[in-house]
Amino acid sequence: MPEISADLRSAPSAGAPFWRLAAADFGLTGRDRDVLRRTFHDATEPDRWLPNGATYRRRAYQLFDLSVADLVLRPVPEPPPYVQSKAVNTLVGGVERRFRVIAPDHPATAPAGRIAATVARGLTAAGVLSAREVPHCLVDAHYMSISAPGSPAPEGKHRDGLIAGSAHLIERRNIKRGTGISAIYDGAEPDRVLSRFELREPLDSYVFDDERVLHHTTDIDASEPGEPAYRNVLLIGFRRHE
Repeated sequence: MPEISADLRSAPSAGAPFWRLAAADFGLTGRDRDVLRRTFHDATEPDRWLPNGATYRRRAYQLFDLSVADLVLRPVPEPPPYVQSKAVNTLVGGVERRFRVIAPDHPATAPAGRIAATVARGLTAAGVLSAREVPHCLVDAHYMSISAPGSPAPEGKHRDGLIAGSAHLIERRNIKRGTGISAIYDGAEPDRVLSRFELREPLDSYVFDDERVLHHTTDIDASEPGEPAYRNVLLIGFRRHE
């Protein structure tokens, strides 16, 4: 798999704790977007780690290694289990979770990597990522499909235990307007809302400094009950090597 890098069309301001992006920022082709859409349908599997036997979430996983200095990502063929601390994930913290892996030679690797590289460039521009402090970091790509009714964030308002993260809408079908509202909260004053918005169009995205803010997305409902309804989002996380 070739190395992946990207140019950023609109850079965030230095010191920004979060910002939003749209499709034009990523430079993906129509074929790229089609590949990502199909991946959520063809390559995800039920998430067996949801509490209380819930079945509304499907997912797949991919791991990259990022050289921060040159913003080049390399896919990791056999990622280790994914683990979060109990402090940041009260539902499954401390559990070694394995998900279906998107292999380096999968067609989705290139567009997903380009999205991650674009986010990485913005994080360096904002001063969130620094090659001097973190020469290399791990980049998680979570392919998350939530069926309605369902909860994109069953853990509630939270941090992810990362350096930074981002969320990218890939496909939205039959989701009721006013549900699935995302919000960013001040990390020092968790009850203070910094921004609230709805991801509606493909590649509507947001990026956040996980050490400075918290985030949450409300539950989703179907516009037309009884018809297929889902919200497919690519979640990207930047974390330090253990």
